[in-house]
Order: sequence, then C-alpha cells, then structure tokens
Amino acid sequence: MAVSARFFAAMTVTMTLFLWLLPAGTGQPAYAARPGPTVSVATDPTQLGIQTGQCKGATFVVKLTNTGDKDLYADATLTAPSELQLQRTVISTYLPAGYTRDVAIPVTSPLGTPEGVYQVTIVSGRSEAVLPVTVTPSAPDPNGNLALSVSKASASSTHQRFRVCGAVDGDRDSNHWSTSTGWNDASSRVWPDWFQLQWDTPQTVGRVDLYTLNTARNPASTYGLKDWDVQVLSGGEWQTVASVRGNTQGLVSTTFAPVATTAVRVVTLAGNGANDYSRIIELEAYAS
Repeated sequence: MAVSARFFAAMTVTMTLFLWLLPAGTGQPAYAARPGPTVSVATDPTQLGIQTGQCKGATFVVKLTNTGDKDLYADATLTAPSELQLQRTVISTYLPAGYTRDVAIPVTSPLGTPEGVYQVTIVSGRSEAVLPVTVTPSAPDPNGNLALSVSKASASSTHQRFRVCGAVDGDRDSNHWSTSTGWNDASSRVWPDWFQLQWDTPQTVGRVDLYTLNTARNPASTYGLKDWDVQVLSGGEWQTVASVRGNTQGLVSTTFAPVATTAVRVVTLAGNGANDYSRIIELEAYAS
C-alpha cells in the first residue's frame, strides 16, 4: 500500500503540472516557442564568371548577418560540384547583434572542365544562398604570354600575405604589391628560392620577363631581386638557359634559344640591400 500511495502521489503531481501548462480554454499544452535562427546568408557578387585553370579563378564574399538582438557564434557550410574547387568549405565566426561578417572565398575550376554554369551553395542554419558560377575554358593570351595559361604555378614557399597565383595574374603594377598581386617567399634571409610554371603539354619558350618590386617608396635597387637563374625542364632535368646578376631594375627580359618544355622556373639567389625575401610582381614566358 505504501508503494501504491507514493505512486499515486507522483502521478497527481505530474498531472497537476501538465494541467498547469494548458492555456485557458484549450485542451492543448502550451510549449514555449523556440526562436528561429537569426543569421542570414548572402553572396557578393550574386553571380560569378571564371575561366578554367589554377590561376584563372576569382573570389566571392560570403556575407553572414546577425539579424537578431543577441550576440552569437555562427557556422556556415559551402558545397560545390567537382567542377568547382573552393579554398574553404566551412566558416565559423562570432557575430555581434546586427553585425555582418564578410568572408572572402577563392574559387577555381580545373583545366578540362566543360563549359557551363555550376552552383556554390552556402547554408547557415535555416538560411541558404546559391551562387551561380559560369565556367568557360581558358583562352590563350592574345599577347602570347604563356604564363597566363599554366596548368600549375608553384613555389619553394609563399608568405601568408601572398598567393602563388599573384605572380601570374597579369598585373605588373608594383603599386599593387601585397594588396592584390605579387609573390613573396616565406623564408627570410634564406636562399635560394624558386618559382615555377608548369603546362600539361609542351610549350616553346624562348623569353622570360621578370618584374620585381620597384616603386618610388620601394625601389628595385633596395627591395628588388638582384641575382637569379632561368631554368627549363629538358630531358627530365633542369637546364639553366639564362642568368641575371647585379640587377637594379624593375623589369628584366631574358632571351635564349627557344626550347620545347613543360616547365620553366626562376631560381632566386640574392636580393638588393635590405631585401630579405624573394619578390616577384609578375613572371611572364613567351615563345620568343
């Protein structure tokens, strides 16, 4: 009997609490509504066009906005088909109330990707944005610069403020250094360094133009490259086809007997004065 009494007492308390939750005049329990997510997702631009190739992509911005009145941490995931390659697929960030966080996302498309429109989808909670990306095959540079159609650009190291593709993006302007163009190695006071161009099929190369840092504030005579070798891959080995020593100019064009090759590289050996790094604004390669 004692057990039964305790059981009925517990049931009485439970029923009392249940009835207490019922709104007046209804037979349904009142559950507190949980607020929905307060993060909205958008992209800038709302559509994008790129060419195929490692260095022919573009960057879009994911905009995460906290539309609520409380600070929060937000996560977003990005998905795309294999025809698109995203530099990152997860975003985690702190969003104060009413604040918008802009996150830059580089996107590329591999060589050989069929022309078409592909979608990047960004989801944060219940909010979703879709970015259409139009992909077209890379076209040869009308001026004959083979470096703009490489299948791969690589380097011995790259400083975190720079991109490898910054030296093969068609921008020769030293005033854009470190903001939108150029390559800088990551090994201060360590030589040699190298920067390499690679193609899927053999290219005839007989001239290499190197633009090093050279502005009124940062002249090549103090901050530019001083010594380097130009090498081509031939018979599975690197062959030096040109050497530059004692340079103080922003542009040096080296010519040599045209060679059929799938790779060209510049091996940097020294900089001028206080220059502790290898700095290339633009590297170009031509048939002659």
